[in-house]
Amino acid sequence: MSKLSVEEIKEKLLAERELLIAKLKGSDLSIDDSETPDPVDLAVRNYSKNVQLAVSENESKQLALIDEALIRIDNEEYGLCQNCEKEINPKRLAAIPWARYCLECQEMVEKGLLDEE
Repeated sequence: MSKLSVEEIKEKLLAERELLIAKLKGSDLSIDDSETPDPVDLAVRNYSKNVQLAVSENESKQLALIDEALIRIDNEEYGLCQNCEKEINPKRLAAIPWARYCLECQEMVEKGLLDEE
């Protein structure tokens, strides 16, 4: 992968990282239960809180993957599959710049045939 492409991806990762940090800081997971709400209102609030928690958890995981990708860039290991060490397709990296695995290894992870490191 060329230096220019890696620098472009690094900028993209840093921008996405800042966006996720802002989202995580801005997410308000508190629910005001000070009054005794209607059971339906309480159910809706609890559901909303669970959705917010799931979104925040996914964003936190993505942030960790971005941080890992930035470390791989700094270590000049970016673009190599963390399992087989083959080069990850540049089109895959353009779509998912924090990808850890080549397509074949990712499919094995999703099928449970390969443990994520």
